[in-house]
Amino acid sequence: MTDTLPPTPAAPNGRTRWIVLGLLLGASAIALVVWVQRGGGGFEEREQYFPRSTPEATQAWTEEMHLRGDAWADVPDPPGDGPVVRARYWLARDRYDMDVRRRGSRFVVAIRGVAEHLYGGGWAAYGEGTITGDARDFRDAVATFSWSCLGLRYRHASDGLGRIVFSKDGADCHAIYMAWEAPQIWAKSYGERHEEGDEPPAYGTIRGQIPIDPVMPRLEAKRTYRADVRVVDLGGRPLSGAIVQLKGQSRTRVQTDATGRAQVVFQGKQALLAQSFAAGRVGYRNGEAITFSGDHPDAGDAPWPVTIELAAIDLTDNPDYAWNHAYAADDTNDAMACGTCHPWHYDQWYESRHARMADSGHVTWEVEQMKLGDPTAPEDCRGCHQPAHAVTHGDAPWKPRGVMAGNHCDFCHKIHHVKDARASGVFGAYGIHRPDPKTSGRPGGIHTVFGSSADATYAYMGASYNPLFQTSHVCAGCHQGGGRWRDGAVPKIDTFEEWKRWAAERPNEEFRSCLDCHMPGAATFDKEGRAMDQMAWDAQHRSPQDVHSHRFLGSEAAFGRHALEVTVTKRLAEDGSALIVDVAVTNSGAGHKVPTGTWSKHVVVGVWAERAGKALKQIDGPQAWLDGSVKTRLALAPGDWRNPAGFILGVRAKSDVKETQGLPRFWQAWPADQIVDRRLAPGATRRASIRFELGTGEGEFAAEVRVLHRRGWLTRGAASVPWTIGPNDPPPEVLWWRIRK
Repeated sequence: MTDTLPPTPAAPNGRTRWIVLGLLLGASAIALVVWVQRGGGGFEEREQYFPRSTPEATQAWTEEMHLRGDAWADVPDPPGDGPVVRARYWLARDRYDMDVRRRGSRFVVAIRGVAEHLYGGGWAAYGEGTITGDARDFRDAVATFSWSCLGLRYRHASDGLGRIVFSKDGADCHAIYMAWEAPQIWAKSYGERHEEGDEPPAYGTIRGQIPIDPVMPRLEAKRTYRADVRVVDLGGRPLSGAIVQLKGQSRTRVQTDATGRAQVVFQGKQALLAQSFAAGRVGYRNGEAITFSGDHPDAGDAPWPVTIELAAIDLTDNPDYAWNHAYAADDTNDAMACGTCHPWHYDQWYESRHARMADSGHVTWEVEQMKLGDPTAPEDCRGCHQPAHAVTHGDAPWKPRGVMAGNHCDFCHKIHHVKDARASGVFGAYGIHRPDPKTSGRPGGIHTVFGSSADATYAYMGASYNPLFQTSHVCAGCHQGGGRWRDGAVPKIDTFEEWKRWAAERPNEEFRSCLDCHMPGAATFDKEGRAMDQMAWDAQHRSPQDVHSHRFLGSEAAFGRHALEVTVTKRLAEDGSALIVDVAVTNSGAGHKVPTGTWSKHVVVGVWAERAGKALKQIDGPQAWLDGSVKTRLALAPGDWRNPAGFILGVRAKSDVKETQGLPRFWQAWPADQIVDRRLAPGATRRASIRFELGTGEGEFAAEVRVLHRRGWLTRGAASVPWTIGPNDPPPEVLWWRIRK
């Protein structure tokens, strides 16, 4: 063995920092990779490390590991019946404590420790898989598994694949695993058996982090391979309708038949050294089975036999479950915060309107107006705006609350199904599954997360495939219904039904879902502008198209310009008596009405005309009645909203002839025949021809059209907002279009 040290590296920044973080994850985080080929084609095992950290740093990391990691140290035994056999090993130079357990052919491994190199720190990992040999011990056994790692110093996660080969007497072992969380780089470490409570050997006594991938068997890159995958439950019963794929390769996705079987076809270059076959089914946790290249040397072109076991989930909702924080800043000792492993998605969500629905100044004002104007109105706002708080505390009074009361990561990904979209969020629409916090079936404290990925297998998260998250129905629980719909009145929000009508009319069922527009794939970027290709620090990378944005964009300017096509022309009347401005606004991009949602939202199309820079007075044509205090038409400069020429896209009361009374209250009991819906349905166009006086003097005519989205009734713009705008509130009005001709 040769042990050499590289020069001390420079402090990381930019892309280098992310690479260094990749080096730090789990047991694979110890070394720089250096390969030495011996003459004659031989291979010499060598290990190479970053310089060792100071004792003071190691001590600090050890304390941090106990502070932030001990809460998640307990891991479950392998599932099933029968005795569990356990053994412990010190592994690698840093003598990590590795606990291995088997029950029959099922295997789990728990390993943790402090990496004592320059960029080290505390970490813990958990792996699940299968093991060969006598079920009574580990002698001459081979365990093949996937592992999930929880980093503590840099607050990150990773996963990968591994194999442990035990010696004939079980006293020693060696582990081969993905290094740097990269599927093409593998390392090897040795282990020595010990008893619980034994003092670890001196640092560096055991060899580890030996680059090993050059001598590992590999598939032929351009050859096509097949796996005959059988998906069963823990009792061995076949599971039909399960989604199966090579992990990280969505194009290999297939579905099991009535016998629980499916054939996965892939090319060698998609998984050269080891292959993870993942499966997911509604009501079960995602699972995977691992093969290593060389496991089937005699298979030829025949499919490899692969069996994936899925564990059923108890879908009982447990109110004792405490919501998991969105970010560790809320609890500095909580390594399980969602933003720890998904920092990009956390940042997107935190800046979104979803994160602000529980304390938005506009929403709070609307609730207060509802209570003052109609004390009998159903107070169901909290079911959507504060669902995490409402499902926990029931019918509590409305008051502004923080992000953990609303639509945060853990809440949304605990939605299992939609019961009745006409109800309001957790008040009858959503079926929530909060796991039993006392369960011992998973490591960590989250236990269950529903999502659209059948190949997400990070153990501390407990992912469960749920196709609901690929559909518009997951949005329907909050973006449909509410109010007095049970009494036959128009619901507060009708967005989902608007979308359904639009989707039903699409030829060949070619329609976009809510997620396609509002949570697009390949829209999450790292600091250097590259589309993200992974959920967290996954060794099995995903396509950027499989990584969805969590910004939940909707009324932003870019979305408004995509939704509406606006054309403007100006011309003189044939008799030369007036300037005519023709405006056409078409809903060409939205699969629902524009605007959609509650009736307080509306779009104002304002039209102005000038001659030589002087405002011209409107003669006739539609007028956007916004300010009831202005009774006559005025010569208005562009941007003056005192009832300019134009129109309003919104819901009006039928009795409101001149539109001077504001918008009808969406929470009142409005029968359909008492309102006029002047919003634009998908594909619809609203046109207007507006005549302006020619004015006096000489000079060029100019026309200007502005299209403005507003959240509430603002007579003269943002200055007339009746609610208090909080620091994180969305703007009360957004300019979508400004066209000057």
